[in-house]
Amino acid sequence: MDELHTAWTGGEAMGRRASRRSRLSGRAVRCAMATAAPALTLVLLLFPAAILAQSSGGERVYVANQASASVSIVDAESGEVVRTIDMTALGFDANSRPHHTAVDPDGSHWYVSLIGGGHVLRFTREGELVGRAPFETPGLLAVDPASEMLYVGRSMMAVNPPQRIGQVVRGEMTLEELDVFFPRPHALIVDSGRRRVLAASLVENRIAVVDGADGEAELADVQGPPHTFVQFALSPDGRRLVATAQLTGRLLVFDATDPELEPVTEVEVGAQPWHPVFSPDGSRVWFGLLEDDEIVEVETAGWTVSRRLSGPGIVEPHGSAVTADGRWLFVSNRNQKGAYTPSRAVADNAEVGTVVKIDTRDLSVVQVIEVGAYPAGISIGPGE
Repeated sequence: MDELHTAWTGGEAMGRRASRRSRLSGRAVRCAMATAAPALTLVLLLFPAAILAQSSGGERVYVANQASASVSIVDAESGEVVRTIDMTALGFDANSRPHHTAVDPDGSHWYVSLIGGGHVLRFTREGELVGRAPFETPGLLAVDPASEMLYVGRSMMAVNPPQRIGQVVRGEMTLEELDVFFPRPHALIVDSGRRRVLAASLVENRIAVVDGADGEAELADVQGPPHTFVQFALSPDGRRLVATAQLTGRLLVFDATDPELEPVTEVEVGAQPWHPVFSPDGSRVWFGLLEDDEIVEVETAGWTVSRRLSGPGIVEPHGSAVTADGRWLFVSNRNQKGAYTPSRAVADNAEVGTVVKIDTRDLSVVQVIEVGAYPAGISIGPGE
């Protein structure tokens, strides 16, 4: 499955229309909101004041710890874990599997998807559970900063989930499912400038372009061998869409201004590239290589790999997030192989995952932050 296929050359990908779209429409049944359980106050009673204490100001990194049923909240400036939210204290079981997080633009609320718990949860900045929306095997999350919508994909762990993504009204946590017409939708991003959301299939080379107003989808077919699109990132100017491809080990670049998502080029990067993120100025893209235990930087002027980073704490890198000023890059690392040895004694090294804080100026690790088991998707947003 992880074997790389022969790559196209950049010249072959450039100037060749490799996608076609067909207009489709359809919406699934609307789901009613499930209100927050009385247990939402329980978390405040179970966690000591030292854990709940939070530094003022700055940005916060929200880390979904999939194997320990928790979310770690990290102060971006100090690298301190300032709060840990235990899903079992909220009535979910140890197999709830928090997978991805997202944050409102003003930082007032944040969200987490629970693969095993079958819900997307909404929390206040202070960690109070205030809403939930039921959704089968939720995966990636994407907030639309230009509307009240939150979009939800399906987990990679879901073998045959519905061929739909979720559209959640954030304040109410009411959810509607939108048809994408292909199996196993996973990669997900909002293009708010064009009022659309993009989703991609894990098993077909297809991208759904979903209208944010009416929910209608148009499908773009991408040529080449099976890619297995992991995740998207959109350049700050909205001109370039990139997608990481698990099976082919490439970063695929598309013209986001083209209605048919014309391919621009492809970059061979290494084994299993995961969640990409653009620098705020759009000059670079960073992401981890899950199998190679590396973090890669691609410069966008020529679409070439400019730097690579490996070392302690970088073990099976998964999620990526960057501060608003572009100074600090945070990457979560599953450590399921146990190659990283935690600072505290544990029965199995895999009980502790890491988030590495990276200085983007020289691409060096300045801090290894220990969190829960199997940290997966992460996001960053304003603090207080």
